[in-house]
Amino acid sequence: MRPAAALAAALLAVLGTAPDAVRAAEPAPATATTAPVPPAAVPADAPSGEFLTAYVAPANEDYRVYFEELRGERFLESVGDALNRVLVLPVPVTLELAECGHSTVSWDVPTHTVTVCYEFLDAVVMIAGSAADTQPRAEQLFSGAVTFALFAEIGEALVDLYGLPAPHGVPQAADEFAAITLAASERNGDAVSAAAIEFFDVALRKPDSGLEYLEARGFDRARLENVACIFYGNAPGNHAAAIAHAVIPAGRAPRCAEQVIAVAKTWDRNLHGHARAAGDGPPVRP
Repeated sequence: MRPAAALAAALLAVLGTAPDAVRAAEPAPATATTAPVPPAAVPADAPSGEFLTAYVAPANEDYRVYFEELRGERFLESVGDALNRVLVLPVPVTLELAECGHSTVSWDVPTHTVTVCYEFLDAVVMIAGSAADTQPRAEQLFSGAVTFALFAEIGEALVDLYGLPAPHGVPQAADEFAAITLAASERNGDAVSAAAIEFFDVALRKPDSGLEYLEARGFDRARLENVACIFYGNAPGNHAAAIAHAVIPAGRAPRCAEQVIAVAKTWDRNLHGHARAAGDGPPVRP
């Protein structure tokens, strides 16, 4: 599982990239000498923080496999380091794996912590294993679900920390951050977005799955449809299954390209003033 592959094209404003549908819709520069407008750099004296990581050893030995394997892969570091290269935070934020007592993922405002619960990972493994006919496909479903859920909580954290507008609610804004991040990675052939759609489609059909994330985060069919529309609008050829399985109504599909453009532009504006200045590294940890 390597979420950094998705992060390579994430944070559109900061990296100066856009997903396929956005690039196709944007006109070419008027002249070859037109200089791109760089993102607004954060002032040097502004308060800064970074994404930190923590792996809390589980008391339940059944979860130790997640602790050992994801810590060994530097799963959280792959996300945090990529974000630190492009964003300045007002305070430190910890990305954490921990035993929670609930199968969910959360953003805790007082402690500035995004937590992926071992119970969540365990429930995702069970659902993915029952839905896939091969081990490699089960691993893809696992990766899609966990990557999307983690990015959505990071999106919620950014909305909170930067005081970003969320006219349709924070959960939708967070979903859209995760979706536009994963959509950007599809240019490199990354299939995690399709796996995320398939996983949550299956999970929503299993009310007794034990995945508390769905209820705790209010993730329902309407939100899955919105996320899937972003993926489809960016790369229709990668997401025919979303139409075939009625995750996206056929009547909505032609409008999805407009949606992905709107979402990309919104996050471009949102992150424009929070970019790390070119050449600046993340803050040095004490």
